[in-house]
Amino acid sequence: MTQTPFRRSRWSRAGFVTTLGALLALAASASARAEDATSAGPGRIICTSAKACVLGIGSPATMHYQIDATGLPAADTGRLTKDCTAKGTPCVVTVQGTEDPNDPLKVKASKITWYN
Repeated sequence: MTQTPFRRSRWSRAGFVTTLGALLALAASASARAEDATSAGPGRIICTSAKACVLGIGSPATMHYQIDATGLPAADTGRLTKDCTAKGTPCVVTVQGTEDPNDPLKVKASKITWYN
């Protein structure tokens, strides 16, 4: 009878299966978050409040994104609500964030890139 250096047991297989299942669940979760991530712009953004911004794409704007800017740093949110109004100078930005699963034209902003 030949002895193997490692003893196989059902517990090691169960541990492997559990670990594999956890890794697959983590990968599925990461890919779901990656699918929700989006980038919109560049375009002109007009805000009446941090939760009510509209990003128009095109000249004239043919596509409009509803932007929720509450997830941005305070400096960016302040700039949006003070400078980027309908009567103010045009603010040109690109917004990165997560899209609403029910409406792909609604984005919760996590990062903003300013062009002016």
